[in-house]
Amino acid sequence: MQTLTNRHSQSPDPSPAPPGDAVIADSNRVNSESIAWCLKAYGGFRNVTSVSTSLELLQTIRSQRPQAVLVGERLIVQSLRDIFSELAVRLGETKVAVFGDALTDRQLDLVVNNRVTGLLSREDPMKKISEQLAQIVAGQPVLSEHLAARAQVTRDGHFRCTASGQMKKLTDRQWDVLLKIAEGRRVSEVAIALEISEKAVESHKYRIMRAVGATDRVDLCRWAIREGLIEA
Repeated sequence: MQTLTNRHSQSPDPSPAPPGDAVIADSNRVNSESIAWCLKAYGGFRNVTSVSTSLELLQTIRSQRPQAVLVGERLIVQSLRDIFSELAVRLGETKVAVFGDALTDRQLDLVVNNRVTGLLSREDPMKKISEQLAQIVAGQPVLSEHLAARAQVTRDGHFRCTASGQMKKLTDRQWDVLLKIAEGRRVSEVAIALEISEKAVESHKYRIMRAVGATDRVDLCRWAIREGLIEA
């Protein structure tokens, strides 16, 4: 009887902490849901949410503060700056990985300049992608071998675009201005959205146009469309 009492009075072994949440964001809802289903099947995360719009993605990051977000090519271009302005992402609580297969060289350059933690490929099997996301959550940068010819991991754990067509470097603020102008916004609207003066917007616009070889605003928008930074 004594033995039985002692056995039941012992504290149970602590169970391992369940894996955290992940969000799969792809403009094709079927793709998003199928990737999420596969990740659930491999048990890499406690909860996996699928979204298909930029608004859904931002709302989910704010409400769930997931450990990992995997974003498709189209959505990352549309919502890149908004994603990386989110508090959870800035604090490193949420790691961001991107499918890079369909990104142009200039889009890839824009992505790696925003400190993503993983550049993944749709060519890899889902089991491997699940394992890569787990590595990313642990803080380890992951570069798919299918993208190794276009990017590399630097010593400080960031990525660098190595494509021959890499765009001349723009500052983060210049990227902000470029994308707003390419969306068709007026200088005054860009200034309000970015909370800077109209004179600063004009200055950034001039430097951007000189960097990309555009002659005017229309030419700049055409360049952005041609490079896949915005949709026509």
